[in-house]
Amino acid sequence: MHMKKRAKPSNGFTLIELMIAMAIFGIASAALYASYQAQQHSYHTQEQVADMQQNLRAALFFIDRDIKMAGYDPRQKADAASNGNNIASVAEFRFARDNDGDGVVQNGEFVRYALTNDADGDGHADGAPCHLGRETGIAPSNSGLEPVADNIDAMELLYHLADGTVTTNPANPEDIRSIEISLLVRTDETIRGYIDTATYFPASHYTSGVETVWGPFNDSRQRKLLITEVKCRNLGVL
Repeated sequence: MHMKKRAKPSNGFTLIELMIAMAIFGIASAALYASYQAQQHSYHTQEQVADMQQNLRAALFFIDRDIKMAGYDPRQKADAASNGNNIASVAEFRFARDNDGDGVVQNGEFVRYALTNDADGDGHADGAPCHLGRETGIAPSNSGLEPVADNIDAMELLYHLADGTVTTNPANPEDIRSIEISLLVRTDETIRGYIDTATYFPASHYTSGVETVWGPFNDSRQRKLLITEVKCRNLGVL
């Protein structure tokens, strides 16, 4: 009598088992990729916002330092505060200061601030890129506007005068006692899924009745508005 041999169990996977495993792996991979993408997006947004805030800090550092030195005249002989080449307008500021204290304002002792891409001088960027620029000297012996802060969409200078009035275009720059600076900075790159529908109000909107409004820009860049007042400690000291 012959015994039938028992079939050996298979050690492989069936087609159905393989398909189920691949489906689970695909779902897990998709979830991991979505999480990775979300983290990358969050990191990119935070990096862009951090760079934007750093731009504001850089802008404030330079312009605060130079405005405080405007009209510096230790020997009271250079007439730096009343120099005929001084400029004060809504989006441009140039002032003399006698840095070396020799009683004479040299060409290199003029410092000017303006936006690098503001052809009509209204304080609104006419295109990109646009930066806050700093210039020394007067043409033709000037340095040209050298960027000190990137991606500035708008700038406004509001002047507080000795008689208590405020204006964006003082007739006599030597009457300035402080300057209220409004800077609108934006991220360098677009932010996915974000649309800037906000409106921004510079200092003149609240103090002079001009009701200046910036925006909405309706693009994918985040923005931040900084308004700060700097005292002109070397103007009106005599």
